[in-house]
Amino acid sequence: MTEPQLPDELDTQVSSAVDPIPANPLRKRAMRAELLAHLLGAYEQELGTANSPEVAIAQAKKRFGNIDTLREELLQSVPLLERLIFFHYSWEPLMLRWILVGLACIAMGMSVVLPALAKIKSGEKFTTEGAVLLTVGALLVLVGLWTIGYKIAKRLKRGAPVSPR
Repeated sequence: MTEPQLPDELDTQVSSAVDPIPANPLRKRAMRAELLAHLLGAYEQELGTANSPEVAIAQAKKRFGNIDTLREELLQSVPLLERLIFFHYSWEPLMLRWILVGLACIAMGMSVVLPALAKIKSGEKFTTEGAVLLTVGALLVLVGLWTIGYKIAKRLKRGAPVSPR
């Protein structure tokens, strides 16, 4: 008799618990293997008593528990230094790119705003050109801040941790 395969739904359940955790990939692999073993065991037990694989999956997921609670417990098992070192792994690359775009907008905006403010401070005449540069620079800074804030708020709304505790 062959071993039953773990259904994709259960693999997804484990992934949603382990993937967001900022930890060493080896530690995450061990967490994943242990959780998959527990979930496979529960699935096999339920499959023996259930009428269908769908019912067995539902029961195994129910026995697995709340994903958010499990994720928090797993996160607490990772040492603080490791969480800080591997913090960037918990953010998807697309979000990091947008945050970098936001930082670039802020830097470009400040490189336009600061010289315009220096001219005003030195007492030079405030010209239309200076007003345009000041406005464009301020808009770039605001766009950068908005981009960063939006991406972080979107991440928080999804419920995934943004920073290690």
